[in-house]
This record gives sequence, C-alpha cells and structure tokens, in this order.
Amino acid sequence: MSQSKPKPRPRAERPVQATESPKTRQILDERARRLAAPDRVETDVAALDATAVLLCPMGGNLYGIPMTEVASLRPLERLGRTGLASAGAVMGLVADNGRVRQVLDLGVLLGAPPPRETSGYLIMLKGRRDLALRIAERPHAVNVRPDPESPQRALVVSAGETNAKTLVVLSVAALLAGDAPVGA
Repeated sequence: MSQSKPKPRPRAERPVQATESPKTRQILDERARRLAAPDRVETDVAALDATAVLLCPMGGNLYGIPMTEVASLRPLERLGRTGLASAGAVMGLVADNGRVRQVLDLGVLLGAPPPRETSGYLIMLKGRRDLALRIAERPHAVNVRPDPESPQRALVVSAGETNAKTLVVLSVAALLAGDAPVGA
C-alpha cells in the first residue's frame, strides 16, 4: 500500500481555519500580500537617520525607551505583592519564562504619584533580566529623529497620530540609578 503525498498548495495561500469566512480569508490574504511586497515600502527622507523607540504615553507626555533596551512587551496579567511594594517604584513581582522579575512603575520612576491600579503593560528589559517596567497605557514602536540641540529629545517620524510630536528619550540606566529600592 503506497501513501499518497500531500498536495502542495501555492505559496500565496494559507490554511483555512474552520471558523473563517470567505470574506475574512480574502482580507487576511490581501493583507499578507501587502505586507510581503518589498516594492511598496515608502521611505521618508527624515526617517533615514531615525532610530526605533518604544513610545510610552503617560498623561499628556510622551516618553521613548530605545528598542535596543527592550526584550519584549506583554500585558500585565498577574502581579505578586512583596513587602517592598510601598518602597519607591517597586510594585511587585511577575513570572517571565521561568524567571522572577521585579516590577517597577515607570511613572513613579519619572516622579508621578504611585498608581492606584496595577493593570497595564510590562516592558521586559534586555540588560536587566531581573526587572520589568510597568506602564498604564499601551506603548507602541515608532521611529524618531533625535533633536540636534537636545539629545534627550526626539521628533516622531512614524506615521500615525503621534507623527511630528516631540518625546523624551529615556535612558534605562539613568532611570534605574535614581531609584534606591531597585534590586533590593
């Protein structure tokens, strides 16, 4: 008895989900074609010298953490309390891929009052695998062009509602150096 080989499908097609409507499949296939088309990339001259940051909106202010310092981002689902929770920016602990990380509130590190809620998003840091930063509003990646007159300021050059707005580029090392309870 010989087994027949599975019939190869064309590259542009993707497997159909059982709950997927024909319209949904059409939309997803069109989106995949648009995203895969290298000829459609439009480059803004201002974006050529841009760097990528994770834009963190807080109140009416915009802050950016260099993407080179960000390992990952995820929603804050569960926060373990510690005895240090009232000290400085320390909010508690989270588990991340078998590792325990101390959670610091980014707003408190920047001088805001401690938050009442513990929901939000966690920014896992590359250089500090024992720490995560918590922010209330959802961050997103943008390209920025540094301000030649002030290196800590930058102009957003990515498309979207934050385009052409100024933000403060944060140094994670400087933020953590200013908070005494970190790593305690």
